Amino acid sequence: MTSGILLTLFSLILLFALALLANALSDDPGYVLLVWQHWQVQSSVGFSLLMILLLAVVFLLLFFIIRAILFGSSYYYQKRKALTRRKTLMSLDESIRHRLVGNIPASFMSMEESLTKNSLNLRPFNKKKGSALHLLQADVARLAGFYPSALEHLNHIDSDDHELATLLRAKIALDSGELLQAQGLLDFLLSYPDRGFIEPVRESLQPAFDQHVGSVWSQLAVLQPWQMLSNSLFPHTQSIDWSGWLKSLTLAQQPDDVLERVDRLLQLMPQTVQDQQVCLLFGLLHRVGADQAAFELAQRTLADRLEIDLLDQWMSLALTLPDNQTTDAINALLVSLEQRYPAQPDVVLARVRFARHQAQKQGLDEASLLAIQARLEPYQSYALIQHYQLIWLIEENKPLDDATRSALLSWLQANDAQQFICDNIVH
Repeated sequence: MTSGILLTLFSLILLFALALLANALSDDPGYVLLVWQHWQVQSSVGFSLLMILLLAVVFLLLFFIIRAILFGSSYYYQKRKALTRRKTLMSLDESIRHRLVGNIPASFMSMEESLTKNSLNLRPFNKKKGSALHLLQADVARLAGFYPSALEHLNHIDSDDHELATLLRAKIALDSGELLQAQGLLDFLLSYPDRGFIEPVRESLQPAFDQHVGSVWSQLAVLQPWQMLSNSLFPHTQSIDWSGWLKSLTLAQQPDDVLERVDRLLQLMPQTVQDQQVCLLFGLLHRVGADQAAFELAQRTLADRLEIDLLDQWMSLALTLPDNQTTDAINALLVSLEQRYPAQPDVVLARVRFARHQAQKQGLDEASLLAIQARLEPYQSYALIQHYQLIWLIEENKPLDDATRSALLSWLQANDAQQFICDNIVH
């Protein structure tokens, strides 16, 4: 308000001075004489003042034009660009809200519309929009299932974001079911270091970038587990989902060279991971017929710590192996477990199972077998012990024919059938 009053006051004073000057010039216009070399110019004082004023205006205009060209263009452009970006971010509110509630298609369409209308009126696919923004739009389009739009956005990125775009293309290929293409893109991505490429963007995003590569590779390994073992390139081992991969390997159809691929798997898998996934790995080795490797893996683990499920599986496998290879090893391990975990039900059960197996091979009578099983009396409430006692009861029940015995043993796999069999086995 104060500046407005001062401006008004200054304007009134200036008008008053101009009026006095005009009145003085009307009474006596005077003259101005300009002499230079052979030139002589004479004019009135009023005309001379008017020309000086016009020259000053021209010089001021030239000054601002030159300043805008040399110094002011980027400033004004950045200011305008910042304003349009602010409008763009404000208009992205709808897209953000749609994404938060999981409506990805609506989020993508809102984003495309807001960026097209507010970001300097750029077309949807325009490189001037910014490489990172195209990556974001491509990722949202992928989540929405708009794969052609996602790939179109990836055609407009800068070279610095090439590896990020390759990773996103692999995700798109994986989501769309193009497994061979996804595998090729991952192989291409993993070969960058070998070719000597150093991308500043990739380096700045470590280790998250490697984790995402491992995540995509793991998803592909779940879909085609044995094929991935034929690759020559693997991501960093700490970024692989070993649990999901091992489960898929166990369930998938085995190739002809399964043992060679399992050997490669063991070479690839770090020792710490083998210890963490020992039960899954043991099951895989046993399934493909690598029983000796499975036995040694379990034996090494149990010598270090007690894994309940592994102990049961290891004992079941050990009882099927030739005696001359395993008897001493089983005895040594059981003694070690009994010393470290005295009266532990699973350890007691393992010892009874082994003793019963040895007694049956020696042809001992039923009384001797019952004496061995009597060691389990203090642990009758233990579920696993009940399970094996029921199996032995079915196996030793001589009146049962082979068909009935097989049927009972198959029913035993269901937990709810155990009590029914226990109540009715005598009949």
